[in-house]
Amino acid sequence: MVDKLLLYDGVCNLCNAGIQFVGKRDGARRIMFCSVQSQAAQPYLQRIGLNKEDVLRRFVFIENSDWSAASTAAARVAKQMDPPWPLLGSTVMAFPEPVRDAVYDFVAKHRYSLFGRTQKCQIPGLSLLERFVDRDELLSSGEQKEAGKKVN
Repeated sequence: MVDKLLLYDGVCNLCNAGIQFVGKRDGARRIMFCSVQSQAAQPYLQRIGLNKEDVLRRFVFIENSDWSAASTAAARVAKQMDPPWPLLGSTVMAFPEPVRDAVYDFVAKHRYSLFGRTQKCQIPGLSLLERFVDRDELLSSGEQKEAGKKVN
């Protein structure tokens, strides 16, 4: 089990763009990633008592034995990133959670219509792929050639 894991919707274009964004701004490489559609996600889901559908509604950030979802998870991820992103994470947390999550839920509900989706989990570029807990599943999905084509 890894210490810091972001569980996300692997077919969501917005989610995948977010993974790319975080990956580029986490210079210390603290955060690992895993699509909720993978088998590798199951032990983490069981550990925190959630199911796949929970994460498809609101992405989850697991940090050691604690976890958070939605806007709180986004703020906690930002706090792990290179400056100035931790400041944004702290600023987001200053707003009441119901307000933050209302905005988050609105975007999450419309993410496929606004940003699109793919049929299979997207494969990140090779430099980011090593940070994916489910990398073996991604590569065995028959799309190995795509990994080299995507740009981080």
